Amino acid sequence: MKAKYLVLYKTDEIILIKDECSIYNTMSITNDAENVVDDVHKRFNLVGKILYYVDTDGRVDILVHDGNGSFMGFKFGFIDMEEFNKVHSLGVSYWDWVYESI
Repeated sequence: MKAKYLVLYKTDEIILIKDECSIYNTMSITNDAENVVDDVHKRFNLVGKILYYVDTDGRVDILVHDGNGSFMGFKFGFIDMEEFNKVHSLGVSYWDWVYESI
């Protein structure tokens, strides 16, 4: 895997990761999506979960997968993390979401 990401939030239904390519000068999640989905699946088991990611522009989109670690495509999610938080009613700020850097 050539991308670097940060796990911001994880539940039984949602995993939210953030692209860290600008910090570590690595490939972006968008450009390494197949490997990122595979890696997240191996770490957290994606069965029944939506995999959201914050891209380098701050948008929160979805990495569509088959539940077995295979990337299937991209899907529009939210304009930013504020909108994501409103819909999912997480009640936490961005800084409270930081879970694990991968």
